Amino acid sequence: MCTTPLTTFDLLSATIQSLNEALNNGNLNSEILVEVCLARIELYDKAGPYINALITVNPDCIAQARERDAQRHTASFQDNPLYGIPFVVKDNYDTAGLVTTGGSIILNDSVPQVNAFVIQKLLDRGAILLGKANMSELGLSYGRSGYSSAGGLTLNPYNLKRNVSGSSGGSAAAVAARFSPFALGTDTCGSILSPASVTGLVGIRPTLGLTSRTGVIPLSLSFDTTGPMAFNVRDAALVLDALVGKDTSDAATQNQPDHIVSYTAHLDVKALQGARIGVVLNFRGGNPDVDRVHDESVECLKTNGAQMIPIQLPQIYEHLWQEVLEPVLEAEFKDQFERYQSTLGPKQPHTLAEFIQRNESQPINPERLTMLKTNLTTPLFNSLKYTRILSIVIPQLRTDLESIIKSQQLTALIMPTICCPASSRFDQQPDPTYVCHIDDPDIPKYIAGAMGFPQITVPAGIATGDLPVGMSFLGLPYSEKCLIELAYAFEQVHNLHQHLPRTTP
Repeated sequence: MCTTPLTTFDLLSATIQSLNEALNNGNLNSEILVEVCLARIELYDKAGPYINALITVNPDCIAQARERDAQRHTASFQDNPLYGIPFVVKDNYDTAGLVTTGGSIILNDSVPQVNAFVIQKLLDRGAILLGKANMSELGLSYGRSGYSSAGGLTLNPYNLKRNVSGSSGGSAAAVAARFSPFALGTDTCGSILSPASVTGLVGIRPTLGLTSRTGVIPLSLSFDTTGPMAFNVRDAALVLDALVGKDTSDAATQNQPDHIVSYTAHLDVKALQGARIGVVLNFRGGNPDVDRVHDESVECLKTNGAQMIPIQLPQIYEHLWQEVLEPVLEAEFKDQFERYQSTLGPKQPHTLAEFIQRNESQPINPERLTMLKTNLTTPLFNSLKYTRILSIVIPQLRTDLESIIKSQQLTALIMPTICCPASSRFDQQPDPTYVCHIDDPDIPKYIAGAMGFPQITVPAGIATGDLPVGMSFLGLPYSEKCLIELAYAFEQVHNLHQHLPRTTP
């Protein structure tokens, strides 16, 4: 709880909407809000539980807050829900004047001159950049979820014996620990979805091309997306509203519909009534708590008016990492990463070979370094295998999944975001309470990544060890409005937030 001459508010329960109301009516100002966020970071990030969510704190965030306070009541910022609201961004987004490492110690003095496209959109709306979040090195974990040579290991705020799952773990941990009201992550094959799931957040992986990737360190542009994580559905939708837009430097965004409506305009608890939702059965059996949360969620949706239709997807959708994602990542990374490197300053490495050479004496994840060397020595970019996956395999998988959804007249599919709770951290003895009966618990989140479809994860239950479990709604391209409405209605009737344990005092 924070008590000031201006206001009394509880940052642990504050939402973007409630903060915006307090800022607009004068009960709070952005300078105090940012100071409270910074105080929590000082207490809990590199001290206390040592959550270690952030790599960098923006030294100009207080000055930005004062500027927002001075301009709050000018006409151009009226009715802007993000004005004066602080946020954290994954450290693979370019931020002008602030180091962007991609999680690599090799880039720990790489300072971009311009902001990533979506960062600039948020700043133009008056949001305040609080800092940069830790991430899995260059976007892939390889057994060390949330670890990077630049930032070390990020811990799960709900259980310090567990990790934060995918590469956007620092962003998720920062919001879960209430260092900021929202954060941005990137999602190639589930790196927004799984960290949000294991930290009790709402995370949105948008349709490929709904949000720009310009100024973001790429992993694979065939799959990369940018998107929000927040405490609840409305907050995540408010941020997505701000991110959407065509970008002449990102060709994928040119396929957007010309007129995209606000994702928060028609949120209604009655959205479940009459909705036909396909219950994907492929991903059961990984963990009994996750299966229980799945069953409880399906029953909750049914009780509140949704028609639940069992769906068994073809087996290929259980093998997308091996058949689609990994080969394309191997093929694209070198060329796309080197294009990004060409934008860096003269002291930075400008080829993958130079980057690898500098990494040899650094504490990089050994398996990540091995994959970088594979990227260097296996030029798959123009291979027949790569071409076949992009031109035949993925289009056929999309067509088949669309056919399943349309033939059953489904509004969306629902499934566990991942098959097991957050796993044990790599640097300690395994937590004996961790149970997972499947080799790869991440297989559900690969579908949206490989297809380029939108997906939203919502907190749905608690597993052993006070660990949140998320359920996901997946839909056809550009169906974000429908998915958000379903997720909002589920959130309201399920009301898990009342039962989530607090992550910090």
